[in-house]
Amino acid sequence: MEQRTTSRTLGKFPNALDFVVMAIWVFLAQVAVVGICGLCGLEFPDTALANSPDDQISLFAQLAVAQSLAIIYPVSMSLAIAGVLLYRRLRGRERKRIAFSKGGFDPSRLLGLFVLMVATQIAIEPLTALMPDPAPMVGRGFFTVLVSVVFAPIFEEILCRGIVLESFRAKYGVWAAWLCSSLFFGIIHGQITAMFSASVLGLILGYAYIRTNSIFSVIILHALNNGLALALMAFGLGDSTFRDIIPDLRIYWIVWGVALLIVVIGAVSIVRNLRKAMIQK
Repeated sequence: MEQRTTSRTLGKFPNALDFVVMAIWVFLAQVAVVGICGLCGLEFPDTALANSPDDQISLFAQLAVAQSLAIIYPVSMSLAIAGVLLYRRLRGRERKRIAFSKGGFDPSRLLGLFVLMVATQIAIEPLTALMPDPAPMVGRGFFTVLVSVVFAPIFEEILCRGIVLESFRAKYGVWAAWLCSSLFFGIIHGQITAMFSASVLGLILGYAYIRTNSIFSVIILHALNNGLALALMAFGLGDSTFRDIIPDLRIYWIVWGVALLIVVIGAVSIVRNLRKAMIQK
């Protein structure tokens, strides 16, 4: 009787297979929407033209890519979220509400977490430099800002923190939810380097959600992070590393050391607060 009960518990949503199914569904949703748009006559522009040496061709191509993404991205992510929610319902898991606490708007906490996110990206750069170069960001103008700073933070945080994290927390607790949602966030970014960076940043975003008990905090932080990337791109530094931005080697390693110190202090604080959250839970 005890073994039968344990088996049933292990079979409940979510488990490792559910994790894989949800991740695959996100990719299938994107492929399906692109395919449907193609059948309807909306073909995705050739991204190679966005990197054309001809400035005029590159500009038009990037604007076209941004406009297409502004349509394809929210539709595919809506389909992905709807599919994951339906799958969770079919697997018998009761609905878990997304946290909307006003604590997500605390300016001092958001600033501290954003500084930690930037410091983390600087600290992990020696590792990401050893990985394959990520595909260059394409797109320009209003629609790029709309997708990167508005759509992506809202849809990805609802999926990764509001659904995946909450689902795993309901069964396994804070630690597993924190780690699994971060890994899921990384996986849906596709490329190896982007997966690694997103997974690491996902740890901070997951912590922010648990600590503030609010989806607002992670949406804001995600938007700030993507906004910073767009700002660097606007200044012609989109493909540059921090090492490129700081040419003086001594200054770079001083900055890197300070960033690493911030990451260590932040990691200690995160572990301490997650332990408290586990006890309170």
